[in-house]
Amino acid sequence: MLIGPERPVAENSTLGDRVRRTLDIAHRWGYAPTAAALGEILVRGAVPTHEILEAIHGMRGVVYREGFVHRVGFGDLVERSSARVGAHQMRNGWAQTVAERYAMDLVRTCPLVTCVSLAGSAASGGYAGDDDIDFDLLVADDAKYLVYAFALLLGLRVSIHNRKGLRKVICINVLWTRSESMPFRRQDEDLAFELLHCRPLAGVEEFRRVVAANEWARAIFPQLGEKVDASGPLPEPGLLGRAIRWIGVHSGLLRSLNEASRIFTHAVYSFAHWLTRHNVEKTRRLEFLQRVKYPYEVFQD
Repeated sequence: MLIGPERPVAENSTLGDRVRRTLDIAHRWGYAPTAAALGEILVRGAVPTHEILEAIHGMRGVVYREGFVHRVGFGDLVERSSARVGAHQMRNGWAQTVAERYAMDLVRTCPLVTCVSLAGSAASGGYAGDDDIDFDLLVADDAKYLVYAFALLLGLRVSIHNRKGLRKVICINVLWTRSESMPFRRQDEDLAFELLHCRPLAGVEEFRRVVAANEWARAIFPQLGEKVDASGPLPEPGLLGRAIRWIGVHSGLLRSLNEASRIFTHAVYSFAHWLTRHNVEKTRRLEFLQRVKYPYEVFQD
């Protein structure tokens, strides 16, 4: 399923064409980038900020205002994006600390997770205080919902620890199994854009293997994976983690637990979205994410 424009940007496209296409993608995702950020996420490869500023000077249909770049007709995104960048500078330290601790706890508890990547606003530079901390996970085959169950339970612990009650702090955006991601069946700009913003906190080598298996994504964003920080080996699992690892090598038991976990997690997922059913903005955002992540969003299998 192709979410973004069907015609890819040609290799010999002008810088102006690449700027316009990148802005189209960013606007679909609901924000206007700064000139520096635009240079980093540019289709067909990153360029320095000064080249972006030179390219957009006098460019028809593109506006540079208050440090942000947007297409004509999307000026309303500047105020929202500016507020988010300011909030990110104040709150991202806390979000990063929570995210790193959560990633290590998840891998220790459920070693069927092969990579934990920070995603969403905390990864892209627009984290606001009332945002969830978003994650994309790579997981073993036949373990998607078992992993999701542990991820939800650990996320609830984070909420309680940070005195948020049942208010969600951790959000699992997507869980990709190995067979789904090596390579991805869906191959388009929006999926490549999601990968571009992933920041692996655990399992860096697995993320690099996924990138290597999806050359189409690097054709769109050659900078994909270039700024991924090296990390040490995954932490050793605890007592529960060792039990889960044992289950992982017994395929029949693993599939049975995975199916049971699907029932449990679907109930939790449905209840969480029922609680926010009157929040129009969150409902629209969920509908958008379900479209751009199809068929990999939870329960779209």
